[in-house]
Amino acid sequence: MDHANATFLTAADLTLAALAFASGSADIFAFLKFHDVFTSAMTGNTALLGLALGQGHVLAAQRSLAALLGYCSGSVAGTILNDAAARFRRALRLRLLIGAEAAFLAVVLVLWAVARHPVFGPHLYVLIVAGAFAMGMQSIAAKEINLPGINTVVVTNTLTLVMSAVGAALRRSLRHRRPDLSPFTPITLRQSGMLGVYLAGAALS
Repeated sequence: MDHANATFLTAADLTLAALAFASGSADIFAFLKFHDVFTSAMTGNTALLGLALGQGHVLAAQRSLAALLGYCSGSVAGTILNDAAARFRRALRLRLLIGAEAAFLAVVLVLWAVARHPVFGPHLYVLIVAGAFAMGMQSIAAKEINLPGINTVVVTNTLTLVMSAVGAALRRSLRHRRPDLSPFTPITLRQSGMLGVYLAGAALS
């Protein structure tokens, strides 16, 4: 089946939607509770790291660096796990990756529940690393699903592709002097949907 161009919701769509929701929720939860750090949005996290270093804010830089290291470690571990399970069907490999992500998110929830608030010190860094590790694992799961232009932890590229379709539709509509929605292919609608789900996860966290 061509999941990218299917005109109905597929299992891949629902899986990616769940992952995007979790990613949006995790990012906002981390930013609000872990003192201005992201666990999945590494573009923003890298910018925060650069800002902290430029301003000489060592603690802020350490938090951003911890998230980066956690995310990178999760991506590496996810790749190793996925490759080690290469002899199994993709569905089973996805279950392993998502199960591992869920386990690390559960660790974050348990540690958060038993911590004194606000959280500082080693406990905070364990939370940041575990949360970012989970998002790194998720990035490999989304890569394994492999729908063009859809990554549940990197929305900038997805937004660019959607806006490119909007621009193409506007240009064709002006040229033909009538609405032309042909650039809005099923994959463009899927990309738009994932952006909406990520936003919903962030709003509801």
